[in-house]
Amino acid sequence: MVKAVGVPAMLRPRSATYTRDTLRDPPQTDRFWQWHAGVRALEELLRYSAPSTGFLVSSPSLILDYPALKTYVLAQGRSLAYLPAQERQQLPQVTIIPSASGWLSPFCLVLSAEVSVLLVYQPEQGLRFSFAPEEIYTFWQHLRQEHPFSGLEPIDEWLQEVGIRCPSYRLVSQFGQWLLDYSQPVPTPATATPTAPDAADVNILQALAHEVRTPLTTINTFIQLLQRQQDLPQRTYQYLHKIGQEIHEQMTRFDLLTQAAEMLSSPASKTPMALGRTCLQTLLTTNLPRWQKQAARRQVSLTLQCPANLPVVLSDPESLDQVLTGLVEYYSQTLAAESALQLVVQPAGHHVKLELRSPQYKHRSDLASLGQLLLWHPATGQLSLNFQAAKLLIEAVGAKVTQRHDRHAGEILTLYLPIARDSG
Repeated sequence: MVKAVGVPAMLRPRSATYTRDTLRDPPQTDRFWQWHAGVRALEELLRYSAPSTGFLVSSPSLILDYPALKTYVLAQGRSLAYLPAQERQQLPQVTIIPSASGWLSPFCLVLSAEVSVLLVYQPEQGLRFSFAPEEIYTFWQHLRQEHPFSGLEPIDEWLQEVGIRCPSYRLVSQFGQWLLDYSQPVPTPATATPTAPDAADVNILQALAHEVRTPLTTINTFIQLLQRQQDLPQRTYQYLHKIGQEIHEQMTRFDLLTQAAEMLSSPASKTPMALGRTCLQTLLTTNLPRWQKQAARRQVSLTLQCPANLPVVLSDPESLDQVLTGLVEYYSQTLAAESALQLVVQPAGHHVKLELRSPQYKHRSDLASLGQLLLWHPATGQLSLNFQAAKLLIEAVGAKVTQRHDRHAGEILTLYLPIARDSG
């Protein structure tokens, strides 16, 4: 493989060895901007070479779309859950293949008669790319052996019948120029590093999460078995459905707790997410009824103010869903009973701004802190993340976050999500 930044435009093929660690999610570094630069350079390459047929394989989500290429997404979670409806209709060639063998690092592979190229985000080296046929073959063979996805047989047949051609010098040079054009890292502002929680706190939280998830998983399995019974009364089915929803929310909550603990305890565990085009409008309207019920349990009302046509944003859809659910839970826990919570969404320059407001913001007087991660409500026994931990999860989905107090609007938590390129 050849490093994406600081290499000659002309590539000399060399052997490459791919280990299992090569395909795992890399630790957080300051080079993830190289991945975004590589994707944008790849878009230019496809427009320039104009392949008429071929394949595009990406993971862990839909990286880009090119209608002439048969597209496969080796999905992690709901990769296309919040892809704009118009784009879903324009992508009849997309095949979603769920991954059952662990998380894959971001990669994108293009195979066509006109051009074939592989982009992979590596742990230490940042973005790596190659046009060399032998390196692409090696990568594909490793992927097929170590991660037995079904449904990729047409690509195997294409590789045997057509094969990968070496690109022209000019094509590789042009790609290198585009990569340099887009390789402008965003400076990271200096911020105070929060004190990492004690290892004992993290271990206790992880053990607690395990002890909670294990019986909940067992109960959820029994619920699913009961719901399959043909003679089950409708009223009983509804009760079981509500219990299943509560179990799902509790398991999601503890997933967020353990994820925040790992991110706070070890900077190396902050893995950058593969951000994709996300229809925020769909995400908000789909989840609003669930969030309102979630807040109502704590006697807090939730309203949404949102324009009719929001631009598409860049984020990780499933993780953004979980983070917003966690924020609603956080405010529902910390606000006093009968409080009003407002979610106000509007475009703001190159971002979409999401504000959580509470004009009559009042903390519950009986809230207690547990270590550096958690808030505890003694009356209900509920746990939730504090702001420091929630902030890390918000930033992991590609958003910037601020918190301030306004004399009229009360406590305001603001998220800024970047607008997707060419979203209009």
